[in-house]
Amino acid sequence: MTIDEYFAIPPDRRHTLLLYGNMKVLPSPGVQHNDATHNLGIVLRRWTHHYELGRLCFSIDMVLDKKESLVHAPDLVFVSTSHQRRLKHGRLYGAADLCVDIHEASESSFVSGRKFSDYQRFGIPWYWSLYLSHDPPMMEECQLINGRYECRSEISGDEWFEPGLFPGLVFRLPPLLEGDLKAAVKGKAKKLM
Repeated sequence: MTIDEYFAIPPDRRHTLLLYGNMKVLPSPGVQHNDATHNLGIVLRRWTHHYELGRLCFSIDMVLDKKESLVHAPDLVFVSTSHQRRLKHGRLYGAADLCVDIHEASESSFVSGRKFSDYQRFGIPWYWSLYLSHDPPMMEECQLINGRYECRSEISGDEWFEPGLFPGLVFRLPPLLEGDLKAAVKGKAKKLM
């Protein structure tokens, strides 16, 4: 399937990707996934908006290669101010500065492995993976260094996380996932919640 054929499909409630010409239909996200995306999105949107860093988007098509028919739709993408021109017609053409994927037990290892490989190949500088199926939930931050992802940090439980891309933003998962955003952050972010 070409990119044009893929985008010609009428919108529906299905969650899809286009992986090298093959459309993959994924299970619809569950309630916990939606809550995590929403809550993390609020924190990131308030931070990036306040400091005028760029734009945060929820689950938009990210066209990584038109010729190879490769389209991903991360749960959250951040596009810095200097890359705003990549946002056209409600889609992102090219690499985001940050992709965030929230993984549930229902997601296939093929799809998560493909995302990691494609994001690395197409030069997405930062990649966060939030694993809801772990007990307690766990988040991993990868940074692209010399063309390969290296794990910069990994948190779980009540550990505080300070992203490399957003110095000064500090948060922890348990209250974030519960929706208590004031308790989820500290420092400069406290006044933004």
